[in-house]
Amino acid sequence: MAALASLASVTVTSFLVIVLARAVWHKVERFLETVGFAQGYGLVPEAWAAPVVRLLTGLEAATILALILPVSRPFGGLLAAGLFAGYGAIMAAALAQGRSRIDCGCGGLPQFVSAFTLGRNAVLTALALSVALLPAAPVPQFDVAVAIAGALVLVAIYTIIERLASHLPHIRQGDL
Repeated sequence: MAALASLASVTVTSFLVIVLARAVWHKVERFLETVGFAQGYGLVPEAWAAPVVRLLTGLEAATILALILPVSRPFGGLLAAGLFAGYGAIMAAALAQGRSRIDCGCGGLPQFVSAFTLGRNAVLTALALSVALLPAAPVPQFDVAVAIAGALVLVAIYTIIERLASHLPHIRQGDL
């Protein structure tokens, strides 16, 4: 049972590292666009948007490092859960203010802030919390390969769901 829990930990951790790495990459590669997304939320003064994006990028990178190192993996899980929950709270606050036509700024395909993005972040938060709770014991090399393959399958599923979700506004309006 402990071996299965360790395998699950490595699988979910690998998945979260990929999701966070994509987010970091997006913020670095498209910094000004990401600053614009942050300004669209209207939750901080516009002059603070760029420093906030830099801070979040640094936190995401530190979270990746914490997740990769087995000794700090539980802490990394808590950091990741905090980031995903925090992003969800920010999206919920924007929706509460009637700001539903803004891109979530999550990286990947454009997605408007919606109940879907809130649900996605809730799932990511739960997965990150599971990493904080599961043992970070070493796993045999073959199991690591299986865990990484499992993580890649999760990334593929996640990407397909995101692609479908990016079309939701068009489906709701009958544009497709």
